[in-house]
Amino acid sequence: MLPILDVFLQIALRRRGPEDLPDSRFLLLLAGAAYVLAQAVLAAPVYGSPLALARSLVLDLLLLCGCLWGLLRLAGHAPRYRQTLTAVFGTGALLSVCMLPFNYWLDLTVEPGKPALGPTLGLLAVVSWSLVVNGHIFSRALSRPFIAGLAISIAYFFLNYLVFAQFGPPPA
Repeated sequence: MLPILDVFLQIALRRRGPEDLPDSRFLLLLAGAAYVLAQAVLAAPVYGSPLALARSLVLDLLLLCGCLWGLLRLAGHAPRYRQTLTAVFGTGALLSVCMLPFNYWLDLTVEPGKPALGPTLGLLAVVSWSLVVNGHIFSRALSRPFIAGLAISIAYFFLNYLVFAQFGPPPA
């Protein structure tokens, strides 16, 4: 198990790509479960109710899986779907775990009228790196330059934001 975690870490550091992961249904499910669990821990304080949290997680999964499938299919790289989704899930889970301390630090320091600069900058750094990592994964999966993958990553980030603003369950 440690070699697989190392591959996810190496992908997050942009030293390896999704093609370095085995094309495994089991690994996809395991990485997907880790991603959902990490996202649930991050989002639970925001959504409060278990039903709203579950709906937001399902919406996130449907959007991610659907967009990635469409993108790879359109580019003629549909056979890379499982490895690419596994890479996005695995690195997403790792980066979500990195966000947890900043999230809880933010919860502890929130006072009306006082900006919480430290945790906000930490969260911004992890989100920014997440965009870079996803850009790296997309560029490798699509056999395109990094800048193209980064543009797709940023476009997906904004699409995700717009979809959640429109259809996502409102926070508690």
